[in-house]
Amino acid sequence: MALMATVLWVGADAAFGETSNISGYYHVSVPSGNSAWTCGLVCEEIYQGAAVNVTADVDGKALVSFSAPGWTGGEFTLHYLEPLSGASAGLAIDVLSNTTDTIKLDVTPAEAGLTNGMVFGLRKHATLAGLLPDGGGFVPFNDTIGLIGSSGSQQIYFWSDVSSTWIDATNADASDVVIRPGQGFVIQVGVAKTVTLGNGEVAYVKTTPTQIRATNGIPNLIGALNPLEPGTTLAGLGVTGSLAAFNDSLVTLDAGSLAQTGTYLSDGSNLVNSSNFDNSNNVALPAGTSVVINVDAAKNINLTPVSVGP
Repeated sequence: MALMATVLWVGADAAFGETSNISGYYHVSVPSGNSAWTCGLVCEEIYQGAAVNVTADVDGKALVSFSAPGWTGGEFTLHYLEPLSGASAGLAIDVLSNTTDTIKLDVTPAEAGLTNGMVFGLRKHATLAGLLPDGGGFVPFNDTIGLIGSSGSQQIYFWSDVSSTWIDATNADASDVVIRPGQGFVIQVGVAKTVTLGNGEVAYVKTTPTQIRATNGIPNLIGALNPLEPGTTLAGLGVTGSLAAFNDSLVTLDAGSLAQTGTYLSDGSNLVNSSNFDNSNNVALPAGTSVVINVDAAKNINLTPVSVGP
């Protein structure tokens, strides 16, 4: 399950060095059966700046205005705005619409703690087409990638070599299906193989904080945004402080069967095994894999930022 190779460098993003240091793709060795993964890459940051005004629209949704950003009205149809500070730092907030200088977000200012002067980054969402533009090594109409929605239901997608696109079970185009930063997905393959992640517009390493929304009552697949290391630890995910002590849980999964291999709780400072309460901070988590986070109440989960050396 370990990464077969680190990111293959195909360029660099000098303009937005803080948040998109390296561009490229990498390979993962996927076993036969079902296994849970997370892509460690995101799309390029296309704008970063401080908000000059944050207000609420008539429906309560946040309107965030910037000074002469140079946009075209209606151009951000599949994008998110991300606060780079504050309580929601690193949370991908969906863009509902935009004018030449203002973005409407699918959140109220109070819900996300948005204020005047706050710095935001703007990115396009990762999509199936952006992450796996050529199918990534999937056998057409056979191997699948599955995403769990906010209702808990799983949607399955296939690669079509007829249309050279991703499709759903009804053969509808699924190219623009969104994969959120840190969101896990299930890959099902009949034969073990190498899958290429990235190689399209989803090709940048994110080094700023990341938060992902976890919903109560459903399994939340979450993983590290780190394609540069061969592995991490449970504590290295950075989720410990986000979990309600001795209540919310982290579950590890077997690669191939998706059977539960361990359940861990937060004691407020450390992750512990739920059966004997042994410290489990250093339990290994192979790079690229995701875990299940179960929460009693919906909340944002913090992930450890990626560190990129010189």
